[in-house]
Amino acid sequence: MTVAKEQITDSSSNSGFLNFRITVERLIELLDLEEEDEYGILRPTEYAFRTAMKLIVEAYDILGDNFPKASTGTDDLGSIRLAWQNVKADRRVRLFCPHNADEKAYIYHQKSEEYDSEDITSAATLAHWLEWFNKV
Repeated sequence: MTVAKEQITDSSSNSGFLNFRITVERLIELLDLEEEDEYGILRPTEYAFRTAMKLIVEAYDILGDNFPKASTGTDDLGSIRLAWQNVKADRRVRLFCPHNADEKAYIYHQKSEEYDSEDITSAATLAHWLEWFNKV
């Protein structure tokens, strides 16, 4: 798997708007990556980018100042993964946006040793897990 510029940061700091802006900037930076390397595609597909951006914008509309910043990365097919890590509460949330419409976007959430994943049907699902993520 190729991970492009993924930076794991503590997502629990800063204001919601600043966190949203940082997350969007990180998503946009993925578009500047080389198209491919020896492991596969680096730059996200248009489908993955649009899906990620739509979910992030809509989740920010729901969460406002409670929006945490995410790190971003791609896989070898051009899918996008956004990652949130709350060091204080030992919680993680990962959003996977697939490279094409044949696959489903899903969210992975973990607290300590407990984890699960579910398909994303709307940004409300993402907002729900980001609210859970923010609880200390």
